[in-house]
Amino acid sequence: MTAASSIPRRPSRARRALAIVVAGIVVLFVGVVPGIAFASGFTKADGGHVIVVRNGGPFDDNSIRQVIQPNSSLTSTGLFSKGHPYPSTQRNFKVSGAKNADSNEVINVPTKDGVLVGVEGTFYFDVNYTDEKVMRSFDDKFGTRTYPSPGGDATYAWDGDEGWSAFLEFTLGNLVQNVLRQEIGNVECADLVASCSLAANSSAQAAAVNPNANGNQTINQVQQAVNDGFTADIDNVLGVPILIHPRFVLSKVDLPSNVQDAINQAQAAFAGVTESQAALQRAQIDAQADSARQQGYNACPTCAQIDIIKSLPSGLTTYAPGQGFSVTGAR
Repeated sequence: MTAASSIPRRPSRARRALAIVVAGIVVLFVGVVPGIAFASGFTKADGGHVIVVRNGGPFDDNSIRQVIQPNSSLTSTGLFSKGHPYPSTQRNFKVSGAKNADSNEVINVPTKDGVLVGVEGTFYFDVNYTDEKVMRSFDDKFGTRTYPSPGGDATYAWDGDEGWSAFLEFTLGNLVQNVLRQEIGNVECADLVASCSLAANSSAQAAAVNPNANGNQTINQVQQAVNDGFTADIDNVLGVPILIHPRFVLSKVDLPSNVQDAINQAQAAFAGVTESQAALQRAQIDAQADSARQQGYNACPTCAQIDIIKSLPSGLTTYAPGQGFSVTGAR
């Protein structure tokens, strides 16, 4: 063996780099990845959400592990578990044609007398988050599937405000229409909008109708009936008492254009009749005043002349009505 062959060879740069990469990967999997996994095994709920935690580890099933109530401290949820945060504060479902509404459309329903009115309002309700059994049942039934969102993508009910709104629209949309159709159908148009009476009356009859009247009492009755019906129906439809204490507030009732046109015409006629009646009453009063004044002049002719002189324009120097009578003032 020569002297040159006895000297050990240094590892090539490529082999050294490979060794460093392998060592880094080992350190990553041995230290960093378990550290991240361990850190992700903790969570806490803020003041506006309740979190349903489902198992998600490689050796776990996907069943519900626990329910974390709002304002919790840092809580262990186990490695690779998945949290489903649901709102715990009061929520609402807005029925309106506005772009930011949940239904994004006015609900058109017929009244008892067949007038198709557009109804807008808001449903307010609380989430039954304190009942852990209800939250577990709700997540099993509604938290494991997706719902179409306005953006076109499917989303989960626990995926932020957009997901919750998508769930409400999908589950409550038809229910809201049904309960409003039932309760609005029990009252007549004039009970909701007083001016609706004008469309069914002549202008002469309309004089007895107050177009500024409102149906507050009827609206309160409708709201209460909707609350009662909605409470019963929502439990039947969802099968889980997750939405409690529903309260409906009717904000607007729109009339069909042909009905509104008829009301406008009747109101115009009503205004014309009122104006004519006022003119007639004024003429009658003026006539009575003239008659009383004439009677006074008949009893006192001099009084008549005095009033005439008082009514003469200022600056007049001579007044000669005839019959040898004249009055001359100072220049």
